[in-house]
Amino acid sequence: MGYLIGFAPWIVYWILVGNTGFVHAVAIALAIAIAGPIVQRIRGERLHSLDVGTVVVFVALLVLALLLSDAVLERWLQPVSNAGLFLISLAGLAVGRPFVREYAESEVDAQTAASDGFRVITTAMTWMWVGTFGVMTVSSLIPPIVDGDATIRDQGHLLSVICYWVVPFTLVGIAGLISGVFPQWFDSRSRSVSARDATLPIREQPVPPKDVVDTRISLSVPDISRHDSPFPVRVEGCASGTEVRIQTNGTDLFGRKWRSAAVFTAPVAGPLDLASAAPVSGDWAVADGDAPIWAMRPAPAEGPSGMFVAPAGDWLVTVEATSGNAVVRRTVVRHAAPSSVTVTGEDIDGRAGLLALPSGPAPSGGWPAVVCFGGSEGGCDSQRQTIAMFASRGFAALAYNWLDEGAPVARIPLERFVSAVNWMSSRADVDSDRVSGIAISRGAEGLLAAAVSSPLIVRALVLVSPSAVSWQAVGPDGEIADTPSWTLYGEGFPYAQLPTGALMPQLVRNAWRVHRDIAAGRPSLLKLCPAYQAGLTEPNGEAVLHAENVRCPLLCISGAADAVWPSASMAEMLIKRRSGVPHDRHIDFAGAGHVFRFGRFPTDALWAEGIAFGGERPAHAAAEREAAEHVVRFIAEVAGDVRAFGHGQ
Repeated sequence: MGYLIGFAPWIVYWILVGNTGFVHAVAIALAIAIAGPIVQRIRGERLHSLDVGTVVVFVALLVLALLLSDAVLERWLQPVSNAGLFLISLAGLAVGRPFVREYAESEVDAQTAASDGFRVITTAMTWMWVGTFGVMTVSSLIPPIVDGDATIRDQGHLLSVICYWVVPFTLVGIAGLISGVFPQWFDSRSRSVSARDATLPIREQPVPPKDVVDTRISLSVPDISRHDSPFPVRVEGCASGTEVRIQTNGTDLFGRKWRSAAVFTAPVAGPLDLASAAPVSGDWAVADGDAPIWAMRPAPAEGPSGMFVAPAGDWLVTVEATSGNAVVRRTVVRHAAPSSVTVTGEDIDGRAGLLALPSGPAPSGGWPAVVCFGGSEGGCDSQRQTIAMFASRGFAALAYNWLDEGAPVARIPLERFVSAVNWMSSRADVDSDRVSGIAISRGAEGLLAAAVSSPLIVRALVLVSPSAVSWQAVGPDGEIADTPSWTLYGEGFPYAQLPTGALMPQLVRNAWRVHRDIAAGRPSLLKLCPAYQAGLTEPNGEAVLHAENVRCPLLCISGAADAVWPSASMAEMLIKRRSGVPHDRHIDFAGAGHVFRFGRFPTDALWAEGIAFGGERPAHAAAEREAAEHVVRFIAEVAGDVRAFGHGQ
């Protein structure tokens, strides 16, 4: 790195001090040290703390060399010079100008230089040098203290050679090697980590295997059911005490194969009902009728695949039951909503939306309605399941694209959230007095920010994995310096800084392990929660979202194992600010993570694009299906509509 050039006067000094007169060695090093800042000023560059400090130290050393005898200098000049270098680097840290950062800033772009991660890593490397210089100082103090006759030029004195020369310059060599190798190594390994997160193409559902019928046993499973409906599986005809194996297979939106399997013991009487029978072995351990779905894992050949994404249309699920040599197999359909629910693309003030309407004509007063906002993934496809669930239960539901796919959450107008709600409220088939809003993650942050600071009128708000503050803008490479996530009336919305430097230990660990992760088929995951947790310790007071200003009931849904940000504690902050507003609720699911999909879905691989969402498989599965009921019930109760609690096809 460039700061190694700043050591040039010291390198010359170390070479000369043992081979020529002390005055000459210091004077030549001082001349080189003075030349450095002069060249920097001519080039219009900023002076570096290391360069300025080096000039000061060598001026002091020159004075000592002129005033003191060689007998004194032979013993003490080396410890004094090492101490000077130690104090230079320590002083730079104390005044917020670590010398490693000063040099490194000229080698990276402005956004990288302004990032908290850059700050942390350059500070850490400066501390490495401070430690090196500190040990050098202590080592060079040992000979004159232990042996009063030891000098820097005692070539035959083992203690002098080791403590004046071997230890100090071995440490300098090691620190220099780390400084030279680490940036390129980290950059290369980080690219390897990022390369694992390639976007997959969407694929058609494959042709399923043929159904198999066996007269000895029968398999009962719904032919067609919604994602948010139970998945009851029953096997009849098995002899008491025999082993029964249930295997379930399906393929996701990207053509990745998922499967689950478990072995049961047939009951003494009656059918084997997975809702009441626990397996003796397999991919789940408790009685759970939905387990064949949520316990699915990526097939071994798929490798570290990331979170399951259901096809936009029918998801074909094949269930096979085996008892002895009797085999039955059926392929059934899971989908977001029945065909009677209509989903159409809409243009909302120039931005895309998906509108789902219940079957049949609208009631005389119009449908109760819900406007749905996704997270930082952008687009509105991620909300297809949510709007289908609401439409299946009697709500008009709109998924709104508040953020383009792949775009950073940076300077997003909060007016977009208001526009979506107003568009929905203005429809003739919607009851404008019963329009609610629901959002997740960064979308929940934006929706709440709009609700507390602009005329956004809704009957109820549901915030899934919410934030209690407005955060700094974030892009694919981390936080964006001096940039808000949101704007209001064209002005930047106050924000809390996101100290991504808290993620550096994980980033270095992932870089260190990436090749082993690839060989073992493991993902290299990053948990963002430490950065957001650090940002909450001293947030900008203006960035706090004043939930008490929202004039409607509020439901917060969070997972206690959220690995993205501390949604549970932030949800509590929101509810406490509202001082017991009627109907307000916070439901925190133990063992659940960040992303809630309302229904029954495979809960293995709870991560995407290298970001860990958190959550334990059985607990997150239970949370996703329970959250769906809580959300629908809350909105229906607040909106005065009790028709919304049914399951079906």
